[in-house]
Amino acid sequence: MRREVREMEIRNQAELISRMKVEREHLKELPEGTTEQRNNKLNAIAQTDAAITQIAANPPIGRVVIHIQSDVSKWRNTPADVALRDGDVLVIPKKANVVTVNGQVFNPTAISSQSGRSAKWYLSQAGGPTPIADKKGVFVIRADGSVLSAKSNGGGWFSGDPLNTPLRPGDAVMVPEKTPKIGGPNWQLIMQTAQVASSVALAVAYIHP
Repeated sequence: MRREVREMEIRNQAELISRMKVEREHLKELPEGTTEQRNNKLNAIAQTDAAITQIAANPPIGRVVIHIQSDVSKWRNTPADVALRDGDVLVIPKKANVVTVNGQVFNPTAISSQSGRSAKWYLSQAGGPTPIADKKGVFVIRADGSVLSAKSNGGGWFSGDPLNTPLRPGDAVMVPEKTPKIGGPNWQLIMQTAQVASSVALAVAYIHP
């Protein structure tokens, strides 16, 4: 864990929360001419509030992932052998033996890792998605913090179907809630970003209790 990385993450988190609050004010101005419009509006505001609360509840820790080979002699003094700085904290987590499934599934749980099993298989073991799940928005968080998502935000995310990806111990399958088709594409993108950010924060908290 590195101080400079944590400070950068804190700034990014504050900016995301600020953007979400702006979008929330825009949502409040949407019409309520029909019952459906009103329900969608209230649902969108509630989702935004929940996402803000969840993100704020998980402050960044400045995590920097280091990939260490089992043969340390081959890894030592290579570019992957990261030089430590004053104030760094080196954490060696316990090796995980489960894959977690969270979000809008019938039974959010941790499942014993099985070699070669896909995200779709783990999702089925958790009872599958609920009726309000965004099935097209399901994404995977690798144990190293990388994100596999069928929805690209232009930031170099994995392109393809994450449900067909074989998972490894420590990975997590995240099933977001379906967002109402209101508020414009900007709100949709911000909510997608917020869902990933809060899920990654929870996954990191699980690894670094």
